[in-house]
Amino acid sequence: MNIASWCIQNNRTSLVVFLLLAFLGFSTYLNIPRLEDPEFTVRVALVITPFPGASPQRVEELVTDKLEERIREIAEVDYITSQSMSGLSIIEVNIQQRFKDLGPIWQNLRNKVADAAPDLPDGVLPSMVDDEFGDVFGILIALTGDGYTYREMKDTADQVRDQLLRLEDVGKVSLHGVQEERIYVDFSNARLAEFGFSPAHVVHLLQTQNAIQPSGVALAGAERIVIEPSGEFTSLDDLANATFRLPGRTDAIALRDFAAISRDYVDPPDPMARFNGQRTLILAVSMAQGGKITDLGDRVQERLTELRANLPMGLELDILLFQPDFVRTAIDDFMVNLFLAFVFVVAAMFVFTGLRTGIVAGLIIPMSILTCIALMPLFGVDLQRVSIASFIIALGLLVANGVVVSENILVRLNRGEDRRDAAVRSVRELWFPLLTSSLTTIFAFMPIPMAKSETGEYTMSLFIVVSLTLLLSWIYSLTMVPLLSYYFQKPRQRERLGEGQNGREPFSGFWYRGFRALLLFCLRRRALFLAFALLLTIGGTAAFRQVPTIFFPPNDREMFTIDFWQPFGTDIRSTADRLAELEAHLLDQPGVDSLGAFIGSGGPRWYLSLNPEQTNPNYAFVIVNTKSLEDVAPLIRSTRGYLDDHFPDARHTVSRLELGPPVGAPIQIRVSGPEIDALYRLRDNIVLAIAPIEGITSIYDDWGEWTKKLVVDVNQEQAKRTGLSTRDIALSLQTQISGLTATQYREGDNLVPIVLRAQESFREDLGNIEGLNVYGFSADNAQVRGVPLLQLADTRLVWQPSDIRRRDQTRTMTVKVEISGRYAADVLTEVQAEVDRIAQGPEWPDHYFVEYGGEVEESTEANASVMAGVPLAMGLLALVLIVQFNSIRRFLIIMLTIPPMMVGISAGLLLTREPFGFMAMLGMISLVGIIVNNAILILDRMEIERAEGKQPQELVVDAVLERLRAIFLTAATTIMGLVPLAVLGGDMWRPMANVLIFGLAFSSLFTLVLCPVLYAAFFRVRFAKS
Repeated sequence: MNIASWCIQNNRTSLVVFLLLAFLGFSTYLNIPRLEDPEFTVRVALVITPFPGASPQRVEELVTDKLEERIREIAEVDYITSQSMSGLSIIEVNIQQRFKDLGPIWQNLRNKVADAAPDLPDGVLPSMVDDEFGDVFGILIALTGDGYTYREMKDTADQVRDQLLRLEDVGKVSLHGVQEERIYVDFSNARLAEFGFSPAHVVHLLQTQNAIQPSGVALAGAERIVIEPSGEFTSLDDLANATFRLPGRTDAIALRDFAAISRDYVDPPDPMARFNGQRTLILAVSMAQGGKITDLGDRVQERLTELRANLPMGLELDILLFQPDFVRTAIDDFMVNLFLAFVFVVAAMFVFTGLRTGIVAGLIIPMSILTCIALMPLFGVDLQRVSIASFIIALGLLVANGVVVSENILVRLNRGEDRRDAAVRSVRELWFPLLTSSLTTIFAFMPIPMAKSETGEYTMSLFIVVSLTLLLSWIYSLTMVPLLSYYFQKPRQRERLGEGQNGREPFSGFWYRGFRALLLFCLRRRALFLAFALLLTIGGTAAFRQVPTIFFPPNDREMFTIDFWQPFGTDIRSTADRLAELEAHLLDQPGVDSLGAFIGSGGPRWYLSLNPEQTNPNYAFVIVNTKSLEDVAPLIRSTRGYLDDHFPDARHTVSRLELGPPVGAPIQIRVSGPEIDALYRLRDNIVLAIAPIEGITSIYDDWGEWTKKLVVDVNQEQAKRTGLSTRDIALSLQTQISGLTATQYREGDNLVPIVLRAQESFREDLGNIEGLNVYGFSADNAQVRGVPLLQLADTRLVWQPSDIRRRDQTRTMTVKVEISGRYAADVLTEVQAEVDRIAQGPEWPDHYFVEYGGEVEESTEANASVMAGVPLAMGLLALVLIVQFNSIRRFLIIMLTIPPMMVGISAGLLLTREPFGFMAMLGMISLVGIIVNNAILILDRMEIERAEGKQPQELVVDAVLERLRAIFLTAATTIMGLVPLAVLGGDMWRPMANVLIFGLAFSSLFTLVLCPVLYAAFFRVRFAKS
């Protein structure tokens, strides 16, 4: 008893099982987590080390280099990039793609950073390792309040944050744009000298008066009582009234006698945020692992409604970015596409097979999809645009099994067989060929899970969903289809494609007679046909070179972003002022709905493919939400023009979000070498050479221009004679210009640093620096009175690089190229020609080299990671085919049917003017599986015909005619299912759909002729020309 016989015999049990599986799938669909795009692991951590007051070169030499040496010892590291800027080192550690368990690696990184700490100089603050750099904060909430201080807004933001953290599935809530408070003690140098004080005295006395020092525990009978003296500052008046005894005298003065005390925000400001031009605090919300983003969005909206009702008058909570809405839109759009694809496929089946066969075979589609959805959580697959598109891609493939079985049953019924025998014998005949054809398609997709790359992770759900649906369709074709056919299929009086009546002349219809004539014509002239096939394949492959290539297209969200760079060295307040002009312009545009800005940093990572910029005072990042998708492109063009006209000295990038792994600038030229001056010179030569290339809109680099630095050359002999050191000079400069933290003012659980610095009139005038007093800061020279800096050192103004970037411990300047109107691969070809010409010229110095990054590099690496799995996949495919046929020649026949698909692929992409990207490459892999399936069906039928004793010439022709209907229906239904994806799938899915549609339309027809011709050639089956 085979499985079909069991299902027919136990029809009620079978029906209940099918219904339960459908119900389980539907229930899972309602509760499965939803995402906009698939997730992938961000294998990046940051090591951030402050070195206040140090120049970029000192940061590089004394901090970055020491840390990189240690980090490089970690075996799992792929490459390291670093940024050394004034007072800060940022090292980006990238882990090899093959590693997935990052926890132990990050702990090892922390250990290595700790090991390097003793090698770092005095003044370097502790390093921070940020291994949560890849966390995505998909909900951005803006808290604004005209007339409210940052402190008042922060208090409210903390309350909102606490409320949001209590919600189910909320992972983290971070605040951005917060300005830390400071209490500034601005002293007068003249008054300080008059009283004989040094800043070191003031710091020491403030610390001793503000100390909280337990004084022990006293016993009072059986009780223990803690003794704690008071004395800490409880108000600004307490601080202002702090007394200081004058050196050598008995009287005392108060702090207010020589300093002005004020409470303000950190100066210069921390990174700021704005919403629609108003200063704001941004609450960034991330989802907990395994959460359902749409449900989280509903809970957040509900809680925000409650919070808005209780906000103080004038405070508002607005949504800057809300990922649940994007997820809903993406899922809804693709579910519509899936539904349309299902309708088109079923309609095609009704047209070509009739109502009964269409229903019987068509039910495989919802059953396979629902059962697959029920299994998806077991494989960690969520509902997102790739997994849903996988269903659309698999529609035609999965229905093919049902069509082949139902058609075979129908043929047997037409020949007069009993209903039960027709069902059972069809399953016995087809179970293994259908299994092998399903496995070969699955093996064709196998390079995806084997790809050790972010792109492989991004598309993993495609392999899982296609594999599950194909295997499930195979199971249902052996169980449900025979059961339904037993009850609903009836012999036909005439077949739809023109068969003879009552099965007496099965291939006498018009279409069969026409195809038979074409097939015999080619079989009789097989050498000529094979030569034609070879030339056609060569032509198709040559034409493919004319197809433009991309990696991933941009996202189709109703938004775009702006990277806004002021000249390096610009103060953050100046950046904010200039950005305000751009914000005002954007808010005046009719297509703009809202906008948010992060000034001084890139803000949180709110989109997985986005790499936010780290702290930089001359940088701002703007999120622009538009009213419709149609507004995006014209707004991008007009914004670029506005920036070019009104900010000629600014660097800017206006772009849509990326799909897939992050790329950055589409073309990147990395120039590496030891000397800074040489790198700048080579950069200038490259920029000059490539600027005229068509399509290039802007060229910039990641080092920036030279900035000014005031060097203080200390006369060591003179300093020693006065009892002062270089450290005293550095601390005096820091105290009087930037400020030195003396102690902290305690206000509940809030600690506000008390900062000692010179009065504003002194700080704001660089010319005062030579007259600045230098004081002793160590225990043995704290009594030294102020000595003018002019007596101890000379000052000079020099130029220094703004940033020093390195890659794998080598100084590397990356020239970034933005393009418009052309594909990156085409522009890169011309760019490489110009750069190679320079690199091969006599002015190119030794020990300098060039590498190329950007879209082409990422695409090449992603494709290489996928292609690395092709040999194993092809090996498994070969093994299955050889096991099925026990023949090397039949395996070679199947393989030779694959290359001509390039004709259809090239024609389809050139006619539709679509580029060939990563998703189109996956479509090509899918097409290979379908072509192999068709060849398997033909060759398997030939074996059946041979076993029945037919002559070679007869079995070659009859086998093809026997499978013509099934192959035609598979191609027709697959193409119809892909039409919605080709029309409505957007830039990401159109190229893939067109590859499959045109490739399948050509290859299916061509395989029906090529496969038997190759069989005749390999097995020397000759056909008479008459």
